[in-house]
Amino acid sequence: MKRRKLNKKAADSTPHTISNTEYWSDDGQIEVTESGYDSESFALDEEHTFRLDAHSAVKTSTQESSFLLHLEKNLSDEEVESLCKKKWKYRWEVPSLDLSNCKWVGTGDCCLQDMLDSSTRDVKQSLYKHWLEVCKLYGGRDFPVSKHSSFFNIFNSYRDVLHCNKKPFYLKGHEEDSNIMDAYLMHSLNHIFRSIDLVKKNDTKVAKLQETAESELLIDDVVRDRGFTRPKVLILLPIRHIALRVVKRLIQLTPQASKVNVEFMDRFLEEFGYQEDETDLDNEELKLKIGNSKSQKISKPSDYEALFGGNSDDDFMIGIKFTRKSIRLYSDFYSSDMIVASPLALREKIDKVWAKKEEDFDYLSSIEVTIVDHADVIAMQNWEHLAVVLEQSNRMPSKQHGTDIMRIRKWQLDGHARHYRQTIILGHYVNPDINSSFNNWCVNYQGKDKVVAVMPDEFQYMVSILVQIYERFDVGSIADIDDIRLAHFINKVFPKIKDSEEGGIMIFISSYFEFVRVRNFLKSQNASFCLLGDNTKPKDVSRARNWFIQGKHKIMLYTERLLFFRRYKIRGVRDLIIYSLPERKELYPEVVNMLEGANNSNMSCTALFSKLDWLRLERIVGTASARRMVTSDKPVFVLC
Repeated sequence: MKRRKLNKKAADSTPHTISNTEYWSDDGQIEVTESGYDSESFALDEEHTFRLDAHSAVKTSTQESSFLLHLEKNLSDEEVESLCKKKWKYRWEVPSLDLSNCKWVGTGDCCLQDMLDSSTRDVKQSLYKHWLEVCKLYGGRDFPVSKHSSFFNIFNSYRDVLHCNKKPFYLKGHEEDSNIMDAYLMHSLNHIFRSIDLVKKNDTKVAKLQETAESELLIDDVVRDRGFTRPKVLILLPIRHIALRVVKRLIQLTPQASKVNVEFMDRFLEEFGYQEDETDLDNEELKLKIGNSKSQKISKPSDYEALFGGNSDDDFMIGIKFTRKSIRLYSDFYSSDMIVASPLALREKIDKVWAKKEEDFDYLSSIEVTIVDHADVIAMQNWEHLAVVLEQSNRMPSKQHGTDIMRIRKWQLDGHARHYRQTIILGHYVNPDINSSFNNWCVNYQGKDKVVAVMPDEFQYMVSILVQIYERFDVGSIADIDDIRLAHFINKVFPKIKDSEEGGIMIFISSYFEFVRVRNFLKSQNASFCLLGDNTKPKDVSRARNWFIQGKHKIMLYTERLLFFRRYKIRGVRDLIIYSLPERKELYPEVVNMLEGANNSNMSCTALFSKLDWLRLERIVGTASARRMVTSDKPVFVLC
């Protein structure tokens, strides 16, 4: 692109603003500024950053920051074409921090070992000092030698990251989960503050050049410092309760000078906060309140109470704007620095644009950091929503939105923004959908890092019954697996069910698609069955449970999604058929232990699997056992 020169006369007539932005002042009046980074925005921080060492913090020039190194690179057409066609190959591995069964693997050159051994990445001075204070306040170790320091450095490399082996807070992994959450929030704050500082610095530079009559400004080199719209960070979370946890910690990690006032905090707590009901009480208080006759209401597992005990609504979206002395919640999306949302809410926005009920979702056009936390819970909701959001992010905007084109980075104008977006996916486990999205929609030119785990053999500690039979069916390709699984059920399993005179048969099914196919087959056979599916209403659940325990229906179909979101324990189960293994390891013992009330001499448990169920099988029986089961010549395995 030919570089353009701008003299003073031209500079005076050329806008250098993103948009005219309305905001509420402290006295409640609407004010208008001429920049997306308005007059309230941060004063420039000191022109230094802390490059963190394991023993000391050393000041270094901002020009060396990974933020600028990442965003100032301009990809050639050949590099972009290569990224679009690239098949990612993980060439190196490094042991994971404090996770003996895990390792990091990555593409390109290996720089991760340096990050894990000694912190070598940069963080802004004000953020660094405040984080030290927060760590000391809560009894933690200093930032440079802590685990969340290492996670920060991994994220601050601006490479795409997949870490789906973390222990979430609701499974008694609070410390590990908090370390990772602190790291990505600090990375987000560091990115946002640097973006604002860079724009303000260039605004000052432009103003000084305009005051000099004969000075010339090289537009391409000096002031290309922004995207089409202001939002830079997108955090995707499954439910409001988790969003409350994340935003409160974000505010806590923001330096004191930048949060003198947190606007609309009361509204946020009301809409995202905890609604007091019977689950607010501990077990003893609840027993006193409702009586022992209703004690089943408190029989939910502890992880369920921790995850869904608060506001579990999954439709939310909130913009967050950082100004010089305040954090503004519920800011307009186009004037926000960060958007915290559920995949469902964003998918609805996208669908409305496609249906022409809304004008656009261009606030996703210039996202530079996307963080997906608790990806495993999102997968239980509907992973397609998140896949659509990743696919539609960083598209060319439909409107200008008041943007000064002269300030937009060249790679944004060239339509290469998706190759500069860093995507961080965090969760408890990985599945094919998560892997597919990471491979297809995460195309950062910096490359990829991910955690790979070897699952320990903990099967014997998971369930209380003695014998479980695993039947393997052979399948050639993933396109055939659903048909072959159903055929195996029809030919090998259903005849035993049909000939049985007793009831108490539960068929546990992982996906709703499989549930519909089995339901339709049982209907065609005039089988006696009842349903506990994804969309079954509570009154229908109660009716089905009563029919099943009373023997009025011989078979019950039960889906994993309903078990995860409701945790209904079914009595009267004598024979358990696991049509497809659950995605979530912790649900497996819950299902199998429903046989506890049956006569040991009569109960049975049969699980169907294929080699393409490797990830699920590995989580349940361990890596070594799973490898033997998928490679053995024998198709039937007895585990006890």
